[in-house]
Amino acid sequence: MNIRHGDLALIGIDKLPEGLTASKSEVLMKGSHGNDHAFSGPGTFYPHEEVRGTLRIVGYFEAREGTKLTHLDHGPEGKKLREVPVQGLFEIRKQTEDTNYRMHPPVED
Repeated sequence: MNIRHGDLALIGIDKLPEGLTASKSEVLMKGSHGNDHAFSGPGTFYPHEEVRGTLRIVGYFEAREGTKLTHLDHGPEGKKLREVPVQGLFEIRKQTEDTNYRMHPPVED
């Protein structure tokens, strides 16, 4: 399963790479508008910056049952925080969020 989370993409993977070190932070990445892309619950983030051609990988994420993605900008009107349940293993990629009010570079797969 792949998930778009603003300018962050969670790409489903079968297993985590070897040699990763877990972060104590629940922040996956700071978004282009300054808000944190984060999680709550029993997940683990493994920061690992890597560039593969046009792909910008920022780390890996293990989301266990009860883990939720959180983002301040993507909540319903009047409620800024949005929480979305997620479970699985993911490669975390930095992308460009495209909005309808201005042009941005295209998102790479």
